Amino acid sequence: MGKNLKEIQSMIDGRYERKIQVGYTGKTQRKEGEKWTDGNGTEWEIVNGKRKQITSVPARGFDRCSDCDKIIFKQRDENTYNRMGRCYYCQINFEVDLKAKGKWKDWVIKQEKMRWESIEKEVVAIMKDIKNDTDQAFDKSIANVMANENISMTIEQHKK
Repeated sequence: MGKNLKEIQSMIDGRYERKIQVGYTGKTQRKEGEKWTDGNGTEWEIVNGKRKQITSVPARGFDRCSDCDKIIFKQRDENTYNRMGRCYYCQINFEVDLKAKGKWKDWVIKQEKMRWESIEKEVVAIMKDIKNDTDQAFDKSIANVMANENISMTIEQHKK
């Protein structure tokens, strides 16, 4: 008896150990821009003919120095990159070049001016919030209680 006939006979007799699969659907062909959700609740979309996961967090690659195109890994490079857009050594070279050209002091003054303008904008925004905030009105009853307690404490201290 052939292999297939033995398997069919074992299925009929109830001795077949493997799962029985009826039919098969291969990969579904999706169209460009089509969106779907899989069994795990993950959302997908076809972009440029490829499957791409849709996430709420934007994809972000590695930061690269604007001068030497080096990938930013080290902490000192990251700190410098966040402020200046360059790695640590490129920023040093940039400042050395400015000093050689006699423009370094002007650049430092410009950086400080930009920093203080930023601080000023932040303070103005905070002051507007405080002015417009009606929930934080001054509570006179609390101030009176504190003042009266302070007076009571002062009288008690002078009696001693």
